[in-house]
Amino acid sequence: MSTSLKSSKAPSSFIFILYLIFFSSMIGSFRAITSISMGIMLISGLAWNKFLTGKFFDWKIINLFVFAGLLFFLTQLTGIFYTHHVNQQWHAIRLKSCLLIIPLMVSCSGYINHQTRNKLLRGFCAILFAAALYCIFNAFGRWNTGHDPSVFFYFPLVKPLSQHAVQFSILVFIALIHLFESLRKNKLVFSLYIDVLMIIFFTIFIFLLSSRLVISFYLFYLLYLILFILKNKLKKGFIAFLFIFSCTAAGSLVLVTKNPVSERFFEIVQGDMGLIKKEKFDPGIYFNGLQFRLLQWRFVPEILTEKKAWFAGVTSGDKQVLLDQKYVSENMYIGETSRGDRGFLGYNTHNQFLESLLQSGIIGLIFFLLICAGLIKMMWEKKNREMSFITILLLLYSFTESVFETQYSILIFLFFPLFFYLEKNPDPV
Repeated sequence: MSTSLKSSKAPSSFIFILYLIFFSSMIGSFRAITSISMGIMLISGLAWNKFLTGKFFDWKIINLFVFAGLLFFLTQLTGIFYTHHVNQQWHAIRLKSCLLIIPLMVSCSGYINHQTRNKLLRGFCAILFAAALYCIFNAFGRWNTGHDPSVFFYFPLVKPLSQHAVQFSILVFIALIHLFESLRKNKLVFSLYIDVLMIIFFTIFIFLLSSRLVISFYLFYLLYLILFILKNKLKKGFIAFLFIFSCTAAGSLVLVTKNPVSERFFEIVQGDMGLIKKEKFDPGIYFNGLQFRLLQWRFVPEILTEKKAWFAGVTSGDKQVLLDQKYVSENMYIGETSRGDRGFLGYNTHNQFLESLLQSGIIGLIFFLLICAGLIKMMWEKKNREMSFITILLLLYSFTESVFETQYSILIFLFFPLFFYLEKNPDPV
């Protein structure tokens, strides 16, 4: 095999372009393109690895995170033998095949290293900036027509992209932490002025998206940066301190004044937690996000006990039917057919730990806990701030959403930890 062939940049450039297409489809919510690009990236990576090393992949890529994902996927396969809703179970199997595809896609080609990751993140930030800017301009257009300020916040803001506000917030947080950490290391993503402009823009955007989890965690990260600067007395630390302190102060001010963002936080603390203990509800009762999630800690054990399914679960195919039956039996709001409103029908547990327990019983919960342990192990081995904060956020996210139940939530949860992990040597502090 000639050296010139080995050193050819064509395969590398091709994979780079595939990653940019993948990022664009993920940010723009082009689901078909996302699936196609993942398939092409997997096949191309395996072929390139075979060309360079003589084998399709190295078994060393199968760490605890990947192995636990394989075990979790097997629980979905076994569910096909005892589910009552086969089509729904096959849908779950197709969705959770990401547990196999994404680790192979990212790891097999050997493409990701410190240099290529930074190059790809530059493209990721640029694509995300363009998409967020498009949402802002679109919101101004809708506001100019209807004069409804809600178009600038939460789900309506990213509606033009058919995106989920919380998932998009996580993508924005990933861009922000990369920009901040690049500034801290004096390795600019674009240039000083462009990086600072992007940080300010993304900070504003992450507050407009109004995710309580992501905003709280972002402010925690900013506080960490302030303490890091004060502790290490960095050069140019005063300017950095003023900039980060200004972002933190502005964000905190948003939360303590009356506005659509702070109202989402106040809604949580004002809810009556005793409500979830009621035996029956009235369809007119409103549950805030925290109340509904706490209610699932009561519903899931009740369903598992009733169906005698603590060991193997009720399967992914049956779980939503059983949850909907529970909402009906508890007299919760189930919408009005004439308006096309289904109320709570179709709502999952909004917690991946509970979702795993409900679908696959104690076995599924153990395997998901192993996935989380694998994430923590990778984070500990990498010892990199970007990966650490992103991983912690994703773990927290799994407490508030069923992350394996939608295409982009499972993709974000699986892809980015591996993307930041693949170079084992710690980045310089």
